[in-house]
Formats: sequence, C-alpha cells, structure tokens
Amino acid sequence: MVIDGTSHTDAEFTAMTTGGSKFAVTPVVKKSAAVQVADQLVAAIRDEHLKAGDKLPSERELAQNFDVSRPTIREALAALELAGLAKSHKGRGTIVTGSSAAVATWGVEVLPPQVFEARLAIEPSLAALAAEKRYPEDLDMLEATLAKLEAEFAETGAYGSDLPLHRAIARAARNPILEQSLEEALRHVGGPLWSELRRRALAEPNVRGGHMEESRTVIKHIRAGRAEEAAQVWRQHLLHYRSEIIGGA
Repeated sequence: MVIDGTSHTDAEFTAMTTGGSKFAVTPVVKKSAAVQVADQLVAAIRDEHLKAGDKLPSERELAQNFDVSRPTIREALAALELAGLAKSHKGRGTIVTGSSAAVATWGVEVLPPQVFEARLAIEPSLAALAAEKRYPEDLDMLEATLAKLEAEFAETGAYGSDLPLHRAIARAARNPILEQSLEEALRHVGGPLWSELRRRALAEPNVRGGHMEESRTVIKHIRAGRAEEAAQVWRQHLLHYRSEIIGGA
C-alpha cells in the first residue's frame, strides 16, 4: 500500500489525510472490497474524522490508499450516496453530507452490485417460468406493458423506466415467492442516485436501442414458450444494464 509516496505492508494501519484531519485505513482484503471501503469511510464519519462539508480525496487517491481498483471505490461511494452520507458534485468531487442519524442506520445492503446479484439470481428464472406457463391474460398484459414502453421510445427516443415490464414478467411467472423476492430487490433502486446512474447509463442512443430490442425479444420468447431463450435474453439484459450502471462483467 502506498500513502504519501511510502510503501506499507498489508498488516499495517496507515493514516490518510483530508482537510487537515487524519484517520486510519487498512488495506482491503477478502469478501467485498467495496463493502469494506464503505464501512471504513462510514466509521470515519461516525468518529468525526470526516465531517459534513468535507471533500473526500479523489477516486485515484482513495484507490491508492485502500489498495483497491477505482471501480471498487465508485461502488463504495455510490453506497454512501444511497445512504445519504455523501454526494457527488460534478467538478467538485464527493462531499460528505452524513448526519448521525444516517450513520446510525448505515447498511451496505443497498450497494448496487448486490442489487444486481439478487436480480440476476431471480429474474431469468421468472422469465423462464412466464414462458412455460403462458396464461393468455398474462401474455396480453405483457404485450400491453411492452407497447407502452415502445410508444415512449418512438415518441421521445428515450428508453423509459422498464420496471413495469420487469414486474409484469414476474407476475406472469405466477410464483408469489419469487415475485416478492424481486420486489425486495427493486425496493433499493429508487431515489435520486439510481435515477442519475440510470440517466448516465442510457445517455447513448445505441444503448437505449439495445435495451429496447432486448425487451422486445424477451416478450417474443415468452409468447412462443421458449423458456431457455427467454431466461438467456433477460439475463443478458441485466448484465448489460449492470455494466452500464457500475461497470464490470
């Protein structure tokens, strides 16, 4: 680990300086690196080494100090934003906004990578079940939901929120346990941070068009009863979205 040009062993505690205040960090190993980084930053806020209004070091500096990649730092900072403990400002960096109440209710379960892990475990199976069951009224519901998404895309060129389509596929699977599991995962995707992440991810027309085509294709496979293909397309759709939101495969 390198801090201020000095190399340190993994076993050492080191001090990182920001705004004239020092707080200890340790190299991140095992389990989720983003979770460990976020936990240490929250601890620094809790112990008032970092206070509201303080600017965090740059992604590059944080990555060096924690001995992790920059995508890992971005995931950790996204978790802090979701929890209301920090806010990213274009051109200014990330500013601490945390209160004692936010620190007290801190939980890393809202990390975007964990939300995508859950959705990837659930949604392909829901698409497959919908294709296997194919109740006529459910197929009509899916087509109507897709038509609304298509109309918005045709009118504005924007790929609007497709959560109604994801929920419609879940209903068409007719498995209330899996449907409720998806709802629990989707409970974490609201709020201004996710909206901003989504806006950035879908800024390119070819990205929006790709998502629209995947939505059309999964409904086509469900209507035709092709369960394996429906699951594969819906999994690929989520993988593409995850890559655009947080990076990584």
